[in-house]
Amino acid sequence: MVSVALMALGVAAWAGLRAFLPSDEELARRLEAAFEARTGHGLVVGELRWRLLGLPVVEVLHAHTQQKDAIRVRRVALHPQLLPLLRQRLVIDRLEVDGAEVPRDSLNALQDRTADANDRVELRRLVFTNLRYTSYSGIAVAYDGEVSFDEDRLPRRVQIRRPGVSPPATLDATREGRTERGADIYRLRVQAAGGTLHGQARLTTRDDGHLLLAGELAPRGVEVQALLDAFHRRSFISGRASGETTLRAEGETLGALFRSLRTRSELTVDGGKILRIDVAKAVKSLGEDRAGQTPLDSLSGVVETQNTEDGMKTTFTHVKAVAGDYSATGCATLYRKQLAAQGELDIAGGLVDVPFAAHGPTRKPTFRIAKGSIAGAAIGTVLLPGIGTAIGAQIGGAVSGPPAAEGDGVSGQRECP
Repeated sequence: MVSVALMALGVAAWAGLRAFLPSDEELARRLEAAFEARTGHGLVVGELRWRLLGLPVVEVLHAHTQQKDAIRVRRVALHPQLLPLLRQRLVIDRLEVDGAEVPRDSLNALQDRTADANDRVELRRLVFTNLRYTSYSGIAVAYDGEVSFDEDRLPRRVQIRRPGVSPPATLDATREGRTERGADIYRLRVQAAGGTLHGQARLTTRDDGHLLLAGELAPRGVEVQALLDAFHRRSFISGRASGETTLRAEGETLGALFRSLRTRSELTVDGGKILRIDVAKAVKSLGEDRAGQTPLDSLSGVVETQNTEDGMKTTFTHVKAVAGDYSATGCATLYRKQLAAQGELDIAGGLVDVPFAAHGPTRKPTFRIAKGSIAGAAIGTVLLPGIGTAIGAQIGGAVSGPPAAEGDGVSGQRECP
């Protein structure tokens, strides 16, 4: 009987409370107004539902921002604690986001105009499923994940995975203590493309709140083509990469930290292969026939990445590849959907150096090679096999002109480190 009476009392209290609380429609309009005040962009809420009895929850359905490329979300569920609300603080036990479409430029355009309000908001756990993030290049990639936070609002554990990808692609970062200088230590475990990247990162919070991140990873046996396939990117090479990677970032918030992330990797690739280009065919045909693949005896280089306002910038330096009688050295940059590359192709054990360059859109770059040197090498091979290739290069210079005519895009290329 006591339980029945308490239940009846609770129902009566809830009925009275509802009379003073906003309706679903009114709360939806309040949310739209608050979002615009905070970010500078409008928000349209398709439906909003909320309840206090049982498990308190505010559920937003089919919402989108008013931008050229709108941020869209199928469902957001917010589970708040009730008592902190009496002290004008919002403590969210769990925030669930499902079916979000997030264009990069639209996300960056949102401006937080009420940063002071963050002191009254505390998030304990974030869970997202089928969150599709579209990069600067226009490639949409889906993620599932979960982030739990400690009371100091720093992440306690971060788990991110690419759904439906085989082999699995996952990130697990776990907070594991502090250094003597007060930096928070995170153990990093990445599984991707049949390989692993394990290591550690240190997050330092200065007295003014500024965040600094530094860390190291050890890539082991990561299949390059499978890794890029997992993120809908096209690879020019295949093979298993291993080496050492360093991380560095800084910013005022965790979001700013991610946007400033830089990496540097010194890598070697086992079982490497150049895809879609047969170097031997390209040399013999002066670049006119290059269909096929080129197995590599060895491949090594340094890869640096930097997140920028216009997408990720990737730089390749100290690249060296060996394939049978040919070897090549060079450097390249991928940025804003453009490729810029240059280097030298060594023939006959380095007796002949042939400059080459590639530039233009990443989907269809222009490839240029010093035809004079190639022609000379061919003449030398016919006249005097072996060492004659070097002599023939000089003959080729006389027959075909200088190694690279003005405007070839390959003359004077000595800018690689």
